[in-house]
Amino acid sequence: MKAIFIKEIKQFFNSIEGYLAIGFFFTISSLLIWLIPSELNILINKQANLLPFFLITPWILLILIPAITMKMISAESLQKTNILLFTKPISTWNIINAKYLASVTISLLSILPTITYVFSIWTLSEPRGNIDFGEMTGSYIGVFLLIIAYNSIGIFASTISKNTVICFILSILLILFITFGLNYLGLNLNNTLIKNLSIIHHYESISRGVLDIKNIIYFTSVTIIFLHLSSITINKYKS
Repeated sequence: MKAIFIKEIKQFFNSIEGYLAIGFFFTISSLLIWLIPSELNILINKQANLLPFFLITPWILLILIPAITMKMISAESLQKTNILLFTKPISTWNIINAKYLASVTISLLSILPTITYVFSIWTLSEPRGNIDFGEMTGSYIGVFLLIIAYNSIGIFASTISKNTVICFILSILLILFITFGLNYLGLNLNNTLIKNLSIIHHYESISRGVLDIKNIIYFTSVTIIFLHLSSITINKYKS
């Protein structure tokens, strides 16, 4: 499992894609909250918080994480290395977990540069340092939970086809539906249950500083379900 994890990390950063992934998140988020004139611009709106950043994060990760995960399983199938991989004395579940942990690690490295935003807000606040660190910490925990859920969905999408483009698109559609689609349906049908099944409902709750055990259970459940579905899909292929 450790060997697979290390291999995935090395492969990703041995290509330009790895550095583009890290640069993509930081560049897009920086443009939106610091440079482009809009209601999200912190400087224009004179906001001493990172609320605009946490609002756009699900949308940026919607593109970034499918790009990271799309090759995790599908590339093995395309290059026929999956046959060698699946004959190794390691369970399907451990293979899935190794690739999943690799994609989560890459995703976390991609958002790491945004810690500089915290220092920027700390400097801009009046008086200096007058920011709600509790709320900001809760928001970053929300981003972490978002990452673990999105990556599990992306890994599952990567088991569906050998075509990485199909895996990329499928991952985006699945994340889009579970994050925003269910919330939209719940609001329009006035159905609290459907709305509560959406990722954005729980993410927004945590971003407000409400670290409820229900939210943690939800994200953990989504992650386990999609990793289990990934394992089922691969086992069907193996059989």
